[in-house]
Amino acid sequence: MMEAEKFLILSNIDRLWKEHLQALKFVQQAVGLGGYAQRDPLIGFKLEGYNLFLEMMAQIRRNVKYSVYQERQNENLEVVLGNGRTHNNKKSDSGGAVESSSLAANSAAQGQNMLVKEEIQ
Repeated sequence: MMEAEKFLILSNIDRLWKEHLQALKFVQQAVGLGGYAQRDPLIGFKLEGYNLFLEMMAQIRRNVKYSVYQERQNENLEVVLGNGRTHNNKKSDSGGAVESSSLAANSAAQGQNMLVKEEIQ
């Protein structure tokens, strides 16, 4: 259980950190254009970077809680159905793959929403 939780936490942090760095590149380009509007680019970059960081931390918390909840729910289901049955284990394994792929799709959609939000601002 602990190894699975560690993996879920680290993979979520890694993915969201990479997305955060990419978003900072976009912010850097956008803030550079703010110099033409007589705004201090450094202050704008710090403010936008901080807001993106807070959003990333919230996403990490949300995704990790959801992932751990789903993992524990799958384990409880296996215990209720009985661990000795091989056909039940196969069902729970394939269900976990479907859940993880839907989680990845949901996370990708959240990342795209974040980029669209940045472009609007």
